[in-house]
Amino acid sequence: MPEKQLAAPWKDRFLLKYAPVVRELPALLRLQTLKPRSVPSPQTALIVNCCLIGDFVVSLPSITDFIREHSTAQIDLLISPSVAPIARKLRGVRRVYAARSVFGRNTEWSDADKRLASSYDLVVVLRLSEQARRLLATTSYRAIRTYLIPLLKYGIHLAIRPSAQVKQMSEYNFEVFGKFGRHERYLCADDVLDFTDVPAVNARPGCTVVVHTGSDSRVHLWPVDKWVALLERLHQLKDVSFVFVGGTEEEARTFDEISRRVSFPLHSVIRQYDLLELVMLMRMSNLFVGVDSGPRHLAHLVDLPSVSLLGPGPKSFQPLNRNATVVDETECKRCMTFYCPYAPSCVGKIEVHTVAHACLTTLTKMYPGSRDMECRRFS
Repeated sequence: MPEKQLAAPWKDRFLLKYAPVVRELPALLRLQTLKPRSVPSPQTALIVNCCLIGDFVVSLPSITDFIREHSTAQIDLLISPSVAPIARKLRGVRRVYAARSVFGRNTEWSDADKRLASSYDLVVVLRLSEQARRLLATTSYRAIRTYLIPLLKYGIHLAIRPSAQVKQMSEYNFEVFGKFGRHERYLCADDVLDFTDVPAVNARPGCTVVVHTGSDSRVHLWPVDKWVALLERLHQLKDVSFVFVGGTEEEARTFDEISRRVSFPLHSVIRQYDLLELVMLMRMSNLFVGVDSGPRHLAHLVDLPSVSLLGPGPKSFQPLNRNATVVDETECKRCMTFYCPYAPSCVGKIEVHTVAHACLTTLTKMYPGSRDMECRRFS
């Protein structure tokens, strides 16, 4: 049975890391012009999408659709520095510029660019920070589409729909481009990214399991005790290597604590790999297990089988591949992104055997035979 939830202390109920999103509205309002929203057969275009990793991955179906439809156009991207390494590998993109998102996280490693190209026929704005708005002021354009109206409509939609039935962000992104009712759930990384001449990362022996514990507030974290128990169970399979990923000091500290408590060696590339290197690691791995996060979406992008532990908030970032398993104990119909009054959270009450069974079932499909016994044991 899942762990019983009790009332959480007030100081632990709020998840304010997403609050900076409201700062996008003033930047959008200052950007408003009397320019048209479209231009026939644009020959140059700029897509502005200064966002976090997960947002960028779920925007790729709409972005790549636009690139395919305008195959003769010169298309640039303005994105946050953290996603620049994979954005530069997008097929059909001329140049990638960078500006920090409204979140300003320390994982956005590099500085912003100083200027854009001199002019564009069309600008499409999917996500905008004040820094990106100032950079956009260095260029001219004939037409511009922004997400201001789609965002306001989407906010109303989130407020009136149960969290499990909300519109997917992939559909919302298509609406910014002027396409309605489009919801592409599957995307092949090799179709949209050019991995030619990208060096391989160091391979681990045997089966590689990528682990991401996350670094959010308590409402998105799975307890360390449960991570230790899960890894001990999965280690009973032969020839399994665990590689921890992430980009923060807190994730590094969690890795150190888990490493001290398990009876076998673990590996970490936390704060060592950029996003492209992380993608290359996932392309040669066998399983991803982690909380709802940017790395989870990268696993979906490369079709790496995954087990994701979902926390509070509308379920608007559903998988973009067919090999994703979601563990979700959310029971609140009006689940909020910024507030959770319960302890443990819906992530914290997920049981170890539930996650172990999902992981072992996935691994058994890839390695039938000797793993059947382990899968039955933990079911």
